[in-house]
Amino acid sequence: MHMRTLTGALILSALFLLQCEQRAAAADLRIATFSIEITPKLGMPVGQGFVPILKTAEHPLLARGILLKDSGMACVICTLDLMEVHNESYDSLRQAIAKAAGVPESRVALHCLHQHTAPAISTGAQRLEFGENNPRRIASAEYLLELAKKLTAAIQDSQKNWRAVTSIGRGQARVERVASSRRLAKPDGSIQGRGSNTKTSPQLRDLPEGLIDPWVRTVSLDGANGAIAQLHYYASHPQSFYGDGRASYDTPGMIRERLEKKSGAFQLYLTGCGGDIAFGKYNDGSREARSEITARLQAGIEESITSVKRKPIEPMTWSVEPVTFPLRTDAAYSESAQRGILDDPKADVARRRKAAIALAWIERVKSGKPVELSCLSIGRVKMLQLPGEPFVQYQLAAQRMRPDRFVCVAGYGDCGMGYIGGDRIFTDRGGYEQTYAFAGPCEKLFLATIRRLLAAKP
Repeated sequence: MHMRTLTGALILSALFLLQCEQRAAAADLRIATFSIEITPKLGMPVGQGFVPILKTAEHPLLARGILLKDSGMACVICTLDLMEVHNESYDSLRQAIAKAAGVPESRVALHCLHQHTAPAISTGAQRLEFGENNPRRIASAEYLLELAKKLTAAIQDSQKNWRAVTSIGRGQARVERVASSRRLAKPDGSIQGRGSNTKTSPQLRDLPEGLIDPWVRTVSLDGANGAIAQLHYYASHPQSFYGDGRASYDTPGMIRERLEKKSGAFQLYLTGCGGDIAFGKYNDGSREARSEITARLQAGIEESITSVKRKPIEPMTWSVEPVTFPLRTDAAYSESAQRGILDDPKADVARRRKAAIALAWIERVKSGKPVELSCLSIGRVKMLQLPGEPFVQYQLAAQRMRPDRFVCVAGYGDCGMGYIGGDRIFTDRGGYEQTYAFAGPCEKLFLATIRRLLAAKP
């Protein structure tokens, strides 16, 4: 009986491998990977100024990604260890990636991980905020050009090493005591804010987790000898600290590096809809707290990898939906109000920076250039790519829309519009995120676009 059972198992395994090979031959899916350091020169005033000028580097900031191609199409998914990239800066990087990979710009998904230990880039906003000879404007523009050159070289070099993908795996696991809501309802209906670090407000750690997505999801792209690349999706602001002039890829990067050494597979981490999610409940700002949070998130990802179930490769499809977001109509966010702030010599640095970002977004919308949302599908796996800092409600909604599919969501594409929350944020009392939301109420538009992407047929 034992031998019959073993023989049956071997036959089933052989049939699965044959099926994988047959479908892979039909889809002919191949993958190339790249990773390049993108840390700005230390001491240079790169970025919009949300983080101090970087003086030291605890970890290198990296650009990492995958190129995929089959007999029908090719695409790129690229991540940056940067806080954000906006508008024309985002467009220029996408264009450089597309040219280097030989794909249309619309088939490039570019995402920041949103660590607050790295700069945010918006040359358009800086053009409005600063004069031509301003050191920050010059340093940021030079950095953007250098980043495009590095990406081009890395992507071109990666295409010397295509590898065949024979199966795709999907897994998920619950992550314990990492993410928590940044917006909690108080008894009077107002919003209590809670950031990434509650060192000075220990009482905030006693409040509930709030609405989060506690699951990490893994997509594994495998070859004949096991996993080639694994993509992990988790929704939370990813920083454990910020504000001390130290460059770091922080928790996601540490986990990425450890898993890559352990497994030999290329590791790609993507931040999901974490606009209203952070580590705050579990992070008192200490080194010990960071180590514990990192260990718990890593344990969840490793469990997700262990749970992976594999299927033969099927042809890829890529769906794109352009969206023109509405502008805010409240007077404080009008074009005249922003220009007034920039023209006011008494306006402080933070107000000027915000006005420049808001005005750059207004110019983007008025130019008629939409923002693109996209979705890569391989069999039952759907990888949804979103702009801005979307709230977790959109990730949860996307999963409910297609319970018959394995839906993974990445946010932090073009972040020119800032936070994308539900429409209720514009009438909330308290909270921070609505003050950095430069698009107007767009919940129905955003959900309808996501629904179309997830329902798209090949």
